Amino acid sequence: GTEYFDPKQKQYVDFPITDVLQMMGRAGRPQFDKSGIAVIMVHEPKKSFYKKFLYEPFPVESSLANVLQDHINAEIAAETIASKQDVMEYITWTYFFRRAMQNPTYYGLEGTDHDQVSAFLSDLINDSISDLEEAGCILAEGEEGAGLIHPLPMGR
Repeated sequence: GTEYFDPKQKQYVDFPITDVLQMMGRAGRPQFDKSGIAVIMVHEPKKSFYKKFLYEPFPVESSLANVLQDHINAEIAAETIASKQDVMEYITWTYFFRRAMQNPTYYGLEGTDHDQVSAFLSDLINDSISDLEEAGCILAEGEEGAGLIHPLPMGR
């Protein structure tokens, strides 16, 4: 089935869809079998939901925003990035940016028009630069880091 008993909630709850897909991926014995069979037993109301995930590709989302400071710091230390504009250009070439344009609500983006995207990315960059400055990893020149960005020994 697709449910398990959760003693804390004192009821049956659904397995996360990612867990079900993981279990299906482990069907069969790779060292002995050329294929595997997975059988999903589910209540009728949930049947169409599971069919959707079996026959349609499962979107892979980016987790770059969770560790953006680490990536920005590495690029600043490597002297690939020297300003906030460089950070903006860097982000627009990432998978994170591509997925944010395809699935904006997942990333907390209000919409995909130029002003909304620019404001979203600016906030993300400003927060990351501020965090790195507070940690003593970088030095951002100018008002609110509008100038050049330099790595500090802690950030190298």
